Amino acid sequence: MYNSIYDTLIIGKKVIYLPSCHSTNDIAAELVRSGVSMEGAVVITDDQTKGRGQRGTTWVTQPRMNLTMSVILTPTFLPIQEQFLISQAMALGISSYLSNYSDKVKIKWPNDIYLGDKKICGTLIENNIQGSRLASSVVGMGININQTEFSNPRATSLAKESGQDFFLPDEFYQLIHHLDAWYLKLKSIKNNQEIRQAYLDNLFGYKQLCLFRYQNEVLSGTVTGITDFGKLCVKFENQPEIKELDLKEVEWIWD
Repeated sequence: MYNSIYDTLIIGKKVIYLPSCHSTNDIAAELVRSGVSMEGAVVITDDQTKGRGQRGTTWVTQPRMNLTMSVILTPTFLPIQEQFLISQAMALGISSYLSNYSDKVKIKWPNDIYLGDKKICGTLIENNIQGSRLASSVVGMGININQTEFSNPRATSLAKESGQDFFLPDEFYQLIHHLDAWYLKLKSIKNNQEIRQAYLDNLFGYKQLCLFRYQNEVLSGTVTGITDFGKLCVKFENQPEIKELDLKEVEWIWD
């Protein structure tokens, strides 16, 4: 059972706990559409049956083992062209929470979290745009906490890395405080450059030679930065210009 948190400023003051649901993002989006949601509300479940990931993938999690939730935000202060700052701030909130337990935490563009070369958290952000502003954002996240068996060999969890179990309500409390702190930074517009720089400092592959699949070729390249629109900047070997790439245009090659 997860309770509302009263010592944050925005995120977590209202917590909607569902023992089971199809998708916390879908339920959060319906709350937004119905007009009954408040900024910072969290929808969390013990058992998500139809979770969604990036690129149209599914997010599969064992019941009562992990943190599976969605946060409702109303970042109307952000112009549309700066919406990637939401991804950056939320990724930094998750990574700063996980950094309490590991020094191997990295953000894998755009907003997944890895411990070393293994994925511990997936994030799906769905923005609702009205006019030239963001009306709302639903930030879905699944963080592997106590699950130790995965069908994907490149997945991990806090329990798998540490050999110990965690009490999920305590971890939820800690996570929400980190998310709240980074969202408050985002709301203070003067901190936008700090957020962008912190994201780069924690970005997997930044200024390092990596392998990518790009235009049906496997190429070596170096991540040089992120555009304000959230595109990945890569300098491929033997190519003169830096490419600005969308999520569907490029894929990391691990082995």
